[in-house]
Amino acid sequence: MRRLAQARAIEFRPDRLPRAGWLHASDGVRLHYLDWAGDGETVLLLHGGALSAHSFDLVALAMSGDVRCVALDLRGHGLSGWADLYPVDRYAADVVDLIDDLRLETVHLAGMSLGGCISGHAAPLLGGRLRSLTFIDVADDVNFAASERMRAFIERARPVARVEDLVEQALAISPRTDPELMLYRYLHLLRPGPDGFTWQADRRRRTDFAGILGKLSELASLAPQLSCPVLVVKGGRSGVLSHEQFERFARRFRNGASVVIPDAGHNVQEDQPVLLAAALRKTMARSVAAGVGLSFGLSE
Repeated sequence: MRRLAQARAIEFRPDRLPRAGWLHASDGVRLHYLDWAGDGETVLLLHGGALSAHSFDLVALAMSGDVRCVALDLRGHGLSGWADLYPVDRYAADVVDLIDDLRLETVHLAGMSLGGCISGHAAPLLGGRLRSLTFIDVADDVNFAASERMRAFIERARPVARVEDLVEQALAISPRTDPELMLYRYLHLLRPGPDGFTWQADRRRRTDFAGILGKLSELASLAPQLSCPVLVVKGGRSGVLSHEQFERFARRFRNGASVVIPDAGHNVQEDQPVLLAAALRKTMARSVAAGVGLSFGLSE
């Protein structure tokens, strides 16, 4: 992490590294999260499918000190426990469980891809506690086919003797990714087993993509009810969102804004952590200036 941070002009301070936290969700599943200390407001960061809380390490490091960053390992991902099913509504309930356990009176939410879908569905459960909401390279309508090669790669990947072996395969799919960054990602996504390194995430059954896409489409009906500042982020190189989809989604929100992060793919938080951190800070500042939270059916 030190080398990755220094290469991106992010100050690396060992005293700002996160503590590991654990939570038993309301249905008993044990969830893991990373808590980056900060003196100001709290932003809860939710990663995408097949990733982990460490996907936001560089963003959290860039924001640490005056912003508290909490990055959750979604159930079935990272060090969090597994479940029989993974509906979006259960993920959203986990978000509320964590916020309750941390005793946060207010919170900012930012989610990438699947994490963005979860954030959108957690919003009505948080009421006025939600100060701002950021969708990272996701909207109510996406180009699902754009992620086909990476999804196929994850499905067919088998145990490897070295983490570097899977990194080489992943770079063939995403050749523009920094190899050292890719290695850092996979060091947190794989675990050793009797046959070699394999996925740490629950891969016992196929992901219910149809269900997730259905829950994404529901965000269109939720959008008009949000009064807090909302930011929609698009990776400049990402094909998951077209400019039309991206801009149309941002316009659905009363207090919506949009930004394209240049030279970033779908994993904006890894490709351009400094620029994403700046965008998050700006959105958090908008919530303070506006003095609004979230209401359903009523403006604040």
